Amino acid sequence: MMFLQLSLSLQLVLLLICILTGEHGGIIAISSNSDEQHECACKLEERPDLTKKAETARWMVHSLNWGVISSISSRLVGSGDEESSPVPFGNVYSFVDGSCDTSTGIPYIYGTYLDQTFKDTINNNMVSLTLSESSLSSVCSQERHGFVDSCMIGTKYGDPENPVCARLTLTGKLIPLKEDGDDTNEYELAKKALFERHPSMADWPVGHGWVIAKIDLQDIWLIDYFGGATILDPKEYFSVSVGSAGSTTKSVEITT
Repeated sequence: MMFLQLSLSLQLVLLLICILTGEHGGIIAISSNSDEQHECACKLEERPDLTKKAETARWMVHSLNWGVISSISSRLVGSGDEESSPVPFGNVYSFVDGSCDTSTGIPYIYGTYLDQTFKDTINNNMVSLTLSESSLSSVCSQERHGFVDSCMIGTKYGDPENPVCARLTLTGKLIPLKEDGDDTNEYELAKKALFERHPSMADWPVGHGWVIAKIDLQDIWLIDYFGGATILDPKEYFSVSVGSAGSTTKSVEITT
């Protein structure tokens, strides 16, 4: 009798495993509504013309919500003859360049020195933030907001590496902002924007020593079409505005 009970229990367990896994063994994500269409954190401005490189870079920094920050690792070292060689480390970070209706062009992030990226910047504060237009699909409904086919795997020629699917790398120094003193206004602007566009941040665990930091841009690398990369001067990048005529998004210059 006990054997039969165990067998039935085992069958129930196996049945549950079958339900929670796909036919190829992949775990099914559990969601309240898998067909739910997600709105963007902010209304998307119209994508600039392909000839307007600085405007495209500003559009990406204002429209996208996350990217990969690369730093020189303080944890990893080379091997053999390359023990002293720098080793890069990449880490996903959410960011903003302002609130939905304000664009500064400056990437602001919310992090902690408990995290490896911030630890790395203690010795070398040079970082790169890499963005892809394909990331729009993770925060916006493709159907509702016209996500470009060139980024979508499964469409003809579609792939994040397709040159028409814009990619941008911003390089500069990661600079923590002080809540008091000369940084107060910029700190409050960045904090308000981060919590507006990434609302879950407000509920992140206390006691982690959260820091708001910005990337002081020194180099801007863009590919948004065939023919190689465009290297933008930060002065040109900051001189242009986000949005077309009649846009509600205002470009704001931050003085330091």
